[in-house]
Amino acid sequence: MKKSIPWTILAVFLIFSCFCASTALAAGRGVTDDTIKMGLIMVKTGPVAAMGNSQAQGLKDYFHYVNDQGGVHGRKIQLFHEDDQFKANISLAAFKKLMLRDKVLAIVSCGGTPQMVANFANIQKYKSCSIPNSLAEEMYNPHKPYIFNIGASYEQQMAIILDYIFNDFGAKSPKIGLVYAETEFGKACLSGAKKYIAKYNSTLAGEVVLPMGSVDASSQVLSLQKAGVDIVVFSCLIPDTVTFLKAAQKFSYSPSIFAINWATDDIILKLAGSAAKNLIGVNYTGAWREDTPGTRLARDIAAKYESKPPLTSLYMNGIAEGALFTEAFKRAGKNLNPDSLKQAFETFREFDTQGIVPPVTWKEGDHSPANKVKFYKADVENARFNAITDWRSAK
Repeated sequence: MKKSIPWTILAVFLIFSCFCASTALAAGRGVTDDTIKMGLIMVKTGPVAAMGNSQAQGLKDYFHYVNDQGGVHGRKIQLFHEDDQFKANISLAAFKKLMLRDKVLAIVSCGGTPQMVANFANIQKYKSCSIPNSLAEEMYNPHKPYIFNIGASYEQQMAIILDYIFNDFGAKSPKIGLVYAETEFGKACLSGAKKYIAKYNSTLAGEVVLPMGSVDASSQVLSLQKAGVDIVVFSCLIPDTVTFLKAAQKFSYSPSIFAINWATDDIILKLAGSAAKNLIGVNYTGAWREDTPGTRLARDIAAKYESKPPLTSLYMNGIAEGALFTEAFKRAGKNLNPDSLKQAFETFREFDTQGIVPPVTWKEGDHSPANKVKFYKADVENARFNAITDWRSAK
């Protein structure tokens, strides 16, 4: 006759099994006693590589800074960076690689709008908390449970710029024109501009497309000049902004120019020189030489790790993402997993990054951004943007 296992031994075995299971569950995917594995999908090569590399460097440097201070709850952060070449199909493959092979806790960002949209289902399936580069309203409307937004949407940037023009800039009966890229973000800016300018009983006096990668903007400049446009709202990337500014100077066309965040970086002033003298930009990140605790810390971190980002506003964006994820790791505690990370993000209430980005509030069912920016005036002589407002939204 077989002897039965003593109940005391069986009880100890069951308790030990439950403890191991609960410990594994508490640790979660990508988390060990001493490591947090994180992913990043960001362009490294191609025409917009400078944007991706600057932002990725900011994130890497911030995590390095955290690790040098002992990490979070004794865990060091390990970052796996995949290049998507700014292509949605490559981003999809990178997402699966990071999740299934590298087994990361979450992917900080999946790249631009097309890449984020392509990965919506993956983000939901793997419960991967993400802070998107894309500022499209579809990132949070309708609500996406694992996407957390920090940058004012393109539509809201149009609303804020027009509010400033009509209420603060002092223009009398302005004739406003829009220059936009024929991309997702450019079209969103066009839609927002038309919607919000109507609230001031006005219309766009001109709207012209400037294709990405343009080497000449003469026809666009002459079209706006002929229409008598005296204020240009610009929604293109940095290279095309420089092309337009130089073309405007060539034809002695000197309108006031308001640019969205992607065209508000100090490098524009270095490349365009005096052609940028009338440029005012908006951004949801602090300017590189701004004197706030957060921006000073970003400069200190860059110096510590000998980083010299070509696009400082994108580097600042990476610093912001690192700071926000680090705070969420802290709030999630030792039991860090996809669910506890999401819950930690949803406790943010006016979380202050001390000038890196506007105060952040996220709660269950609402991960929309603050929709605030600062206005920055070009200082051509010193090749820098200086803040002329505090964080503000449209009235």
